Amino acid sequence: MSREWLSSAEASRRLGVSSATLYAYVSRGLLRSEAAAGRREKRYSADDVARLKRRRDVGRKAESIAANALDFGTPVLESSLTLIENGRLYYRGWDAVQLARGSPLERVAQLLWQCDERPFDAQNLPSMSTVLRDAWRAAATLAPVDRCLLLLPAAARWDHPSWVEDRTAMIETGVRILRLLTAAVTGEPVSALPVHEQLAAAWHVPADRAPLLRAALVLSADHEFNASAFAARVVASTGATLHGATIAGLAAINGPRHGGLTRKVSALLDALKAAADPDEALAQRLKDGLDLPGFGHPLYPDGDIRAATLLAMLREIAPHAPELVFAEQVAATAEHLIDRRPNVDFATVTIERVLGLPRDSALAMFLLGRTVGWIAHALEQAAHGTLIRPRARYTGPRPPS
Repeated sequence: MSREWLSSAEASRRLGVSSATLYAYVSRGLLRSEAAAGRREKRYSADDVARLKRRRDVGRKAESIAANALDFGTPVLESSLTLIENGRLYYRGWDAVQLARGSPLERVAQLLWQCDERPFDAQNLPSMSTVLRDAWRAAATLAPVDRCLLLLPAAARWDHPSWVEDRTAMIETGVRILRLLTAAVTGEPVSALPVHEQLAAAWHVPADRAPLLRAALVLSADHEFNASAFAARVVASTGATLHGATIAGLAAINGPRHGGLTRKVSALLDALKAAADPDEALAQRLKDGLDLPGFGHPLYPDGDIRAATLLAMLREIAPHAPELVFAEQVAATAEHLIDRRPNVDFATVTIERVLGLPRDSALAMFLLGRTVGWIAHALEQAAHGTLIRPRARYTGPRPPS
């Protein structure tokens, strides 16, 4: 293996791609880069460039497509819900950033579920059966995701209309699920108020800062076939109820490579804040071979638009907040060291810290926003009426001939 390093221009020329695509390759672990001595520009491994070029030159045969389809690879299913293109995010053709700045999560749910406001009637609340009340008390001391996971099966048991495979009934069920999970997160009685208003009241967030909660919810609503949405969709394809599909999404979002990454971001910021020199501590972390959670996203080579929006709103609403000043210092140092910008996990954790929210609130906002997306995927899959059942490419030992 050679030790040759290429400039950005030379690596782009050899691969025939843009500098933004080079960044995406680095984010996906396909290409190594390092800071050039005395310069801001990165250098790229010539070996990795050659390997990528050989892979591309082989061509995109059926087997190679299948091998990479489930890892930010070739699209495998059709969906009319979310488009990620040219660094932007759209819900059914609507710019998610514009929605985040002016619409509550319920309006986005209407858009993604293709319904009007009628399912969101104030009377459409989950029935608090004895079983659900018992589960509510048992879940009181658990973390937000675990509370939701405990309550949903109890709610499904007595939510008889949820078993009706009628689109109107399914959408009404989706509203009850969203309201139940909001109550689970806040610890307050179920309510028909907008989700961000319920969170603001429970977390004592002033009215002038509540738009941050609304925006975080809206920008978390969907992100095409991420792990939790795909899990929810697979379960929905079996004919399971929306409760079952939502449970699948919750189980997936809790993992540390998905929504649970917010906990790693929070731990990183805690460690850096405790360090005598945060910039040096960040650099040392990289020297020790540790990752930097909260930075970079393969689908946004020029920076996660969700994070950029939320951080911009923080600067507008709380420009001098010490936690924001510190987070932006960390972000600037990280971008200088690894050429990656903050992603949505970093931004929601920063909101949690600036607003002084309860622990795991970043993940709680993410799961409530994403509940709308899980239900949208389940509705879309139910309309397709097919079972998701991919084949495996066997790599184990062959039986004797």
